Amino acid sequence: MKYSLTHVQVDVGSFAMDGINLMPPFGNGASQGNWPNAKGETTFDYPLHVATANDSKLWTGGLELTIGKKLYAPIINQLVTTDSTVVTGYGIPDAKITLKKGTQTLGEVLVNQWGQYALTIPKQTLGTTLSVVQSKNNETSIETKTTVLAPATLTTPTTPIVYNTATHAVVLGNGSPGEKISLRDVTTYAEGNAIVSTNGNYEMRISGSPTSNTMGLWHGRPEHYNFFYYTSTPQVTGSVTPTTITVGSSYVRGTFTGAVTKGLLVINGTPETLRGEFTSTGFRYYVDPSKFKAGDRLEFIGFNSEGKVITLGKTVTVTP
Repeated sequence: MKYSLTHVQVDVGSFAMDGINLMPPFGNGASQGNWPNAKGETTFDYPLHVATANDSKLWTGGLELTIGKKLYAPIINQLVTTDSTVVTGYGIPDAKITLKKGTQTLGEVLVNQWGQYALTIPKQTLGTTLSVVQSKNNETSIETKTTVLAPATLTTPTTPIVYNTATHAVVLGNGSPGEKISLRDVTTYAEGNAIVSTNGNYEMRISGSPTSNTMGLWHGRPEHYNFFYYTSTPQVTGSVTPTTITVGSSYVRGTFTGAVTKGLLVINGTPETLRGEFTSTGFRYYVDPSKFKAGDRLEFIGFNSEGKVITLGKTVTVTP
């Protein structure tokens, strides 16, 4: 955070990849909102008179920023979990860092010449709130708080499956349950959001069936875990035409064109496995009949021998 006689520059990072707002805590000043860049960062140029008129404070997300303090709040640079035995972070060289649990002081240490500190702590219980302040030259900063979390069990996502239908672009992928998935496309301005389900999968459906090779996908967690990669909608060089399937049947059947060698059935957003028999007379794809019923949404996609989607996703009509 930097400020001049007229403005305050605030650099903000977000791991959730949502729009970021900066606002005074009450009255006299409208909120400013920006979308973060590919690194989850954005910068605000905020009128200083609005901040100083509101007790020299600004809010963004769950943070309260105090304008004009020479001694900033220290930084905690890693998650504190129930397995943690140390808290590390950054502060002003030679400042004293004090770590507390409520009114109980758990430890004190001086920041080294490189602005780093490390405090040994006993393991804490889930949900405990810890706070750190730094003190130097008879001035004490505002506190930085953190909540003790369960140890993270994060899944590195595999490459998502992307296909278009006549009405939607569909993204199927995996991740850690509870992760928020956000898609932004700088070419078509398409946007999409999803939450990873308890089984580790997600489905995102973007209206309009946009075609693009500049789609960016973010995985974000409240615990500050972030994963980003680019993806694109496929080049369509073939087609699949499934016939109607009856409840209780074991095969999706139909015809195809192009270099389709395998198929994928997606049931209510959950993909089955890549398989199927594709011959000169058509295709058949086995599906456990207990996995679908009348009224479910079934879509079928064709893949080539390289495992790439080369068809539009086609609806499989289910009849009783």
